[in-house]
Amino acid sequence: MFNWFKKKKEEKEIPQEPKEYVDDIEKCLWEIKEVYDLPTEEVVNVVQSKRKNLDYIRKILAQKN
Repeated sequence: MFNWFKKKKEEKEIPQEPKEYVDDIEKCLWEIKEVYDLPTEEVVNVVQSKRKNLDYIRKILAQKN
């Protein structure tokens, strides 16, 4: 059932703020960053991680169908 949970290779990327948001979750994360004065790198890491994980899940589910 949860066969997409595999250890993935970690890639380092240069953090940067996105010019546009993919969904409301990302928009809210950037708003929270501003309100609580969180480090930009942390928010960028969460956003990139969310995007990669969702893309991977979509890819695996598409292969099953």
